[in-house]
Amino acid sequence: MKVTQKDIAHKLGVSTSLVSRVLSGQAHRIGVSQRRIDSILKLAEEMNYVPSPAALMLKGKNTQTIGIVVYDFHKPYFTALLTEFQKLAHENKYSLLVVGFPDRTPDNSNLIPLYKHSVDGIIVLGSFCDLDWIDDFKNKPIARIGHGERDARLWLSVSVDERDAMRKILRHVRDEVKAGSVCFAYKPMKIYEQRKDAFESVAAETDLSVSFAAESEGANEFETGRILGARISQASPRPDAVVCANDTFAMGVISALSDAGIKAGRDISVVGFDDIPASAHYTPTISSFRQPLEEYAKLCFQSIMIEKSAPDLNLKGKFIPRQSSNLDLKRAES
Repeated sequence: MKVTQKDIAHKLGVSTSLVSRVLSGQAHRIGVSQRRIDSILKLAEEMNYVPSPAALMLKGKNTQTIGIVVYDFHKPYFTALLTEFQKLAHENKYSLLVVGFPDRTPDNSNLIPLYKHSVDGIIVLGSFCDLDWIDDFKNKPIARIGHGERDARLWLSVSVDERDAMRKILRHVRDEVKAGSVCFAYKPMKIYEQRKDAFESVAAETDLSVSFAAESEGANEFETGRILGARISQASPRPDAVVCANDTFAMGVISALSDAGIKAGRDISVVGFDDIPASAHYTPTISSFRQPLEEYAKLCFQSIMIEKSAPDLNLKGKFIPRQSSNLDLKRAES
């Protein structure tokens, strides 16, 4: 049950108005002793008293609430990001108000909670988003995690350094897996096209033979990956390695290759991107590039809390090798 100022007053045997003045920082003005102030504040903390956001809004104070707008609720990558934000909210005694759009299509009906409940700022999760709706929140600090055009309305935009990511992936494919040919598997979509361009640019600096497999069909990204995997299994010659635009594509590719009798990590190397939690538990476990989600979340959260803008940032992540690209071990044993 929610604790009220009346509950605190009853417990201490004082008036509710006194508790209100103490919790609003006005007690000194009426000569309340420091000892009495400390006793009220201590009990409020022990009882987990939380001020009403509506009351704080009326007083012109922060509501300790941050709005999170998610452009792809179904993606495990965004679920992992939300986990990081929940940790930060708990540590800093904030609340999260999470809303989102189906199929990346902004609709004001999905934003109704942001209009109904005051938030201290908004964090957008998603690359190349339509941001026209943020004009309704001009007085709020807004940050984004993802790629996109520079937008002066954003206080901060953070994303991964795609070229650095591809350098780390292809270094593994070429130097550790000893692959001579590599295929990039993706869905024609702006974020994946950008990742594909980074792959192509970095691969041009190597002696790798490069090919591409793109597919727009599939009920979801796993099924799209299966279509790509089936096509790669029939390629002649078949590539030594496949780099996928994300881990869900990689799972689908591995599944389709397995159906064709081709085992990832034994017959072909498969690498994903994002290192979603399921990657470490798939069979085989999936080699992937891990984005710095914790750092993304901290930067955005801090920008909202202190209401300070910052330059756009492209951060570096880490390549995580696992069984799906373990071809060098197989060759060492043969």
